[in-house]
Amino acid sequence: MRVLMVISQFYPMIGGAEKQAQLLATKLMERGVSVDIVTGWWKFGTARKERIDGIQVFRNFACWGMLGIKGIRTLGALIYMMSLSLFLLLHKRRYDLIHVHQALYPAFVSVLVGKRILRKPVLVKTASSGKTSDIEGLKKFPLGKFQLKWLLKEMEWLVVVSKMSGKDFEKVGYPKNRMINIPNGVEILAGTKSSYDQAGCVLTIARFSREKGVDILIQALAKVFAEEKHVRLLVLGSGPMIGEMENMVRSLNMKQSVEFVGFVNEVEEYLRKADLFILPSRTEGMSNALLEAMSYGIPCIATNVGGNGELMGGEGKEIRSGEFVTAKNGLLVNADDVNGLSEAILYLLRHPEQREELGRKGRAFIRENYSIDLIADRYIRLYQSMLNKRI
Repeated sequence: MRVLMVISQFYPMIGGAEKQAQLLATKLMERGVSVDIVTGWWKFGTARKERIDGIQVFRNFACWGMLGIKGIRTLGALIYMMSLSLFLLLHKRRYDLIHVHQALYPAFVSVLVGKRILRKPVLVKTASSGKTSDIEGLKKFPLGKFQLKWLLKEMEWLVVVSKMSGKDFEKVGYPKNRMINIPNGVEILAGTKSSYDQAGCVLTIARFSREKGVDILIQALAKVFAEEKHVRLLVLGSGPMIGEMENMVRSLNMKQSVEFVGFVNEVEEYLRKADLFILPSRTEGMSNALLEAMSYGIPCIATNVGGNGELMGGEGKEIRSGEFVTAKNGLLVNADDVNGLSEAILYLLRHPEQREELGRKGRAFIRENYSIDLIADRYIRLYQSMLNKRI
C-alpha cells in the first residue's frame, strides 16, 4: 500500500497538523505502509527533497516563501496549487491513495486531480473547528467559497478529529454518512506522573496567537497568585503575540512567576516538572498539547471548545460564567472566562486527591482511546476499505 500525504506546510514549519502528519506517517511506515509527503517549498534554504524519519518529503515550488511582501502569501498559495497539480500528475505511479491533511486549497487540488482525473481514492482530514475551522480558513482564500462548495460535493471521505468539527461540516451540507471520526493520536510516553502531593508548577503549551487564549491564562493566574504565591507558570511556544504577552506579565507584576521558555520540540522534560496543565484556547480541533499532558498523567484544565470536551469526558456540559465543571478526566471552563479559569486552578491546587484521580483517569483514557498505534491501525483499515472499493 502506497500513500501520498498532502499538507500545505511541513517541517521545519511545525504546528498541530504538521506534527500529526509526521507522527502518523512514521507509525504507518512501521506497519509496512509506504508513505511519501508532498508539501510546499515555503522557506528559502530548505531542501526541495529529503528524508525525515525515513519519510520521503517533496517540497513543491511556492514562490520561495513570504519574503515579508504583502499579498505574496496568496500568490505563493496559487503557485503551490499549480505545482501540486503537476506533481500529482507526474508521480501518479508512486502512490495508490491520497491522504490530505486539512480541508483547505490542497484538498481541492487533490480531489480535482487525484479523484476526478487520475481516479484514485482521496481522503481528506479536518484540522480544527469553530472560528479557526478549515471551512472558515478556506472561505478566506480567493475563490475559497467555490472550492468549499465543490469539495462538499466531491469528497469521498472526510475524517473529522472531533464531533465538533463534524458538526461544522454537517452545518454546511456535507453528508454525515461520508464522515468518519478518527481523532489525533499521541505517542504514549514510558514515563508518568508519580506524585500528586505538590502543586506549584503550572504548564501550558501554545502558539502565541489570539485563538490560543494565553492572555486569558495570564489574567487568571494573576488572581491565583494573589492567594497562592508559590505557584509558577511555564509557557512553551512561540508566535506573533509573544511581545504582547511579555508586556502583560510585566504590567501585572508577574515577571518572577512566569517563564516563557520558547518553542520546544521534545516536551517530556517539562511534563515531568508540571503539576497542572492548562489549555485556555478560544478554538481548537483536537489539541496535541492536551493529549500529551493527559497521556503523562497530569491533571488538566481546558476550555470547553473543539475536541476538549470529548477528551475530558464532559461534552455537552453547561458551564455558568465564572464557574467550572468537573468532568470525568479533568476540569472544563468556558473560553474567555478569567474568573472561571482562576477558580478551576485554585480548586485543583487545593485538592491533591482530585488532582491524582483526574490525572490517573486522564492517562488511562488516552492510552485506551488515543494512542497513535491505535489511530494508525484505524487509518490502515480505512485505506484498505477505500482501495477495495476501487478494485
